[in-house]
Amino acid sequence: MMIDVSIQFINAAFTLLLNYQMLDHGFKDYEITSMVGNRYLTVLLCAFPLAIIAKGKKLKPFLMAGAISSPIVALLLIWGIHTHNTELIRTLMSLWGVTFSLVQILVLPYMLLNGNKDHETESIALFFSAGNFTIIIVGLFSYLLPLINKFFSTEILLIIYSIIGFTGVYFARKLPDEENVGTKIPLINLHTDYDWALIFQAAIPTFIIAFGAGFTIPFINLFFKNVHGMESGPFSLMNSVAFTLVVITAFLIPEIKRRYGYQVAITLVQCFAVLALFVMGTTEWYKGMPIAIVVAVGAFIVRQPLMNMAGPMTSELTLNYVGEKNREMISAINAAIWSGCWFASAKIFSILREENIAYSNIIFITVGFYIIGVAWYYWLIKAHERKTAIHG
Repeated sequence: MMIDVSIQFINAAFTLLLNYQMLDHGFKDYEITSMVGNRYLTVLLCAFPLAIIAKGKKLKPFLMAGAISSPIVALLLIWGIHTHNTELIRTLMSLWGVTFSLVQILVLPYMLLNGNKDHETESIALFFSAGNFTIIIVGLFSYLLPLINKFFSTEILLIIYSIIGFTGVYFARKLPDEENVGTKIPLINLHTDYDWALIFQAAIPTFIIAFGAGFTIPFINLFFKNVHGMESGPFSLMNSVAFTLVVITAFLIPEIKRRYGYQVAITLVQCFAVLALFVMGTTEWYKGMPIAIVVAVGAFIVRQPLMNMAGPMTSELTLNYVGEKNREMISAINAAIWSGCWFASAKIFSILREENIAYSNIIFITVGFYIIGVAWYYWLIKAHERKTAIHG
């Protein structure tokens, strides 16, 4: 778990600050999205082979490799942006996707294989909270440190968080050498030994929501910067507040699920999140009014905990729906879907912005896909309930 927290410090810094660093160095928003898309493409390309290779093997060596290489690549990427080396940036964005995948794709299967089965829901919720916790810390310090001393520029902060990422090596070394491993499936039996029908059904809503999210979520700081003039400090503080609520709701969601089931924990929660995103998008219509940024910030702060609190439940739903032997595969496929969709969405976003399509219209594309994805999760919940009733 702490390995993931260490790497998530880098991921949080990249999410909040990297686009701002690139803007500071003169890159246009459509150039940024095009280069960032390389990261998602490599995760797409390596996720499936990684799941095949890791299945039936000890996962500690993979986690160790990711813990070592991720901060190294992050530091090199920051240097590449500083030197305005476009080709180096594209290459390092791709390498960052590979190194991040080694941890992000395999940590959850490792936890499910070696953790307490009675606390599976809490473990998944805690896993998601780890990334949210780092957003809070990174956001808060990214706001406060530049106020204390101008030395803490966006670039310096990115370097600091990347160095913190090296703590993951220590935690990887502390993992026990003895571990439970998944069942090895020979490559020749790949088409028969996985339940591909279940995997496909579980992956569809992830694909729909991921494709829509790719138009908005990775580039939300560009929306706040170019529409509402928000700089990196206030944007970081806003995220710190929002993800504090995310962490709080993450600990509430297991109890909500136990009391009211997946329909409330996933479907209802996501519906309110989609509404908040729509409201945020409309603020571009009246961006000249002082109230616009207040509404945009409020909608963002409401949307983040609502959409993120559903995340652990959708993961638990899909992992339980596909069954134990398919978990590494669905985990890898979900990672590939998110990255592949975000790569495609980033490219489309880049084209749309180059054509001066309004941010609000791009956000409404996300809203449309979210509505379809939420409806499919409703169907998946019903299918899971029928499946559970049949098999007890």
